[in-house]
Amino acid sequence: MKGVFEKKEHFGLIGRGFRGFRGYSPMFHTHGEMILITKGSVSMVVDGKELCLKEGEMSVLFPYLVHSYEESPKAEGLLVLFDPSESAFDNLFLTKKPLTPIVSGETFRPLLERLVHWVERGRIKTAFGYLNAAIGEFLEISPLEDSLSAVESTAVRILEYCTEHFTEEITIKSVSEALYVSQSYISKVFSEKLKYGFREYINSLRIQKARSLLKHSDKRIVDIMLDCGFQNQSSFNRVFREACGISPREYQNKERAGTGN
Repeated sequence: MKGVFEKKEHFGLIGRGFRGFRGYSPMFHTHGEMILITKGSVSMVVDGKELCLKEGEMSVLFPYLVHSYEESPKAEGLLVLFDPSESAFDNLFLTKKPLTPIVSGETFRPLLERLVHWVERGRIKTAFGYLNAAIGEFLEISPLEDSLSAVESTAVRILEYCTEHFTEEITIKSVSEALYVSQSYISKVFSEKLKYGFREYINSLRIQKARSLLKHSDKRIVDIMLDCGFQNQSSFNRVFREACGISPREYQNKERAGTGN
């Protein structure tokens, strides 16, 4: 995941099993998302509401809905990402959202297992049949409400701006001046919708980028630090250690040795 707005190359349908669930900072995206937990649990925040996705439950997230996850190394389950425009319910996903994104997964597990089975074999059209069946079942039991109000649209604008500028010297004041939105409203968006402070959130985006660069690039740590928006080594080391439990150098050595998670 890169930043708060997750931009993926075009895809119709992705389905796979997972063991261990990676944590993600608040984000939104243009695709739909289903997660069914078969073991353990995953804590999440969806549209400002703190939720826990437990064993035997499934979540369905519509596009442009701000959400985040806590890391859960022991969780297992099924993950499905899909392009709503290629499903049988495309218009609905652009105008509505579920009152609650979590339902019992009992009905859905066999559908998602077959979906993943056919995705793995490259039979995407067949897999879409199971996806449409799962969405249809979900709509039968989950009430919907209108989505993307004026307030939500402003929140999305704020998050998009942070995604594009988090490597710069960004502050609540600079965001306010760029978007003509009050500083108090920006603070409210972060505290109520994301459950993050503004600076905490910007640092989380920077650390995500730093982890990717430390793992995949040959740049010096000081250059990675600057690329991610940090201005001095001590701040970078402190924030990185708070987030990851180890220093940037230790993280880099661990990943290069092939012992990372």
